Amino acid sequence: MQVNLYKRNVEYTNQDGEVKTATNYFVQCGDVLVPVEVKYFEDKQTGEDKNYRTRRSLMSAFAEPFPDRKKDEQSKAE
Repeated sequence: MQVNLYKRNVEYTNQDGEVKTATNYFVQCGDVLVPVEVKYFEDKQTGEDKNYRTRRSLMSAFAEPFPDRKKDEQSKAE
């Protein structure tokens, strides 16, 4: 079974009305697509996670852009 890591950039509007971009990650195992979240581990003393940015950068570096859905699949979903 082949396993692939994908990323998809999506735009959203925050509470202040600013348009921001978020990156969503997915692991594909066969025909199953599983969403993946880069977890923030807060240090009890400092309240920071010094490795969070590194983990996000690694995920982004190794993930392929999310493939576009085929037109047949899009029409079935609608």
